[in-house]
Amino acid sequence: MRGVTAVAALGLALTACTTAGTATDAARSATTAESTVPSQSRHGSAPKPDAQQPTAQQQETVDEPGVQPPAGSDRDVRSTPVAQTTSVADTDSDTDAGRPGSGRGLCFDLNSALARDAIATLGPDSNGGSWVPRGASEHPLAHGCGLDWMLVDGSGFNDATYTSRVLLFAGGQYLGTVEPHEYSYTSVAGDTLNSVTVRYRWLRDDDPFCCPQGGPTDVTATLSGGAVVRSGQFPPSV
Repeated sequence: MRGVTAVAALGLALTACTTAGTATDAARSATTAESTVPSQSRHGSAPKPDAQQPTAQQQETVDEPGVQPPAGSDRDVRSTPVAQTTSVADTDSDTDAGRPGSGRGLCFDLNSALARDAIATLGPDSNGGSWVPRGASEHPLAHGCGLDWMLVDGSGFNDATYTSRVLLFAGGQYLGTVEPHEYSYTSVAGDTLNSVTVRYRWLRDDDPFCCPQGGPTDVTATLSGGAVVRSGQFPPSV
């Protein structure tokens, strides 16, 4: 009986040792396997914080045609287009630089609303026709503005005796005409930033309509102290 008991005890001891050894070997194997399996961070699936790769926020800021970035994002700064400077010569407006009557880079534009309104105050010409713009001063806005003028011709006469008026402008306002009433054979002889010289001729007895021999005589209108001063001689009254 004692022999059987001793044999049984020896068997239990051996079994415990075997079990303990197996558990130790399994733990060692698991440790070895863990050290040999590459981590996800080494393959880029979960990049390390110091890895030089774009974050999800940076990837969203890549420019795409037709896509507007959200306000306040980094893309607002990096992708904002540079504003183009447009020269005044490219602007066709009645209010260049906030000045009524200006346009095309000039202090006064004969196609402006100010020009049309001024013509409307004249009424019809002496033969029932309308007034047609023929020319105007061409002072650039960039050089400063003073006295501007516009020459208009009446359409009521069908020959060389058509009449004309010279309208004056300053500070974006219509100031009136150079002459007290309309004359035939009227032209602009010259101008400066603050003055315009108008030349008049007239028919003498037996002069053909094409070739007036009266004159010439000049009248210069000058802008001085905000007022228009006229000097010279108008044609004689008929």
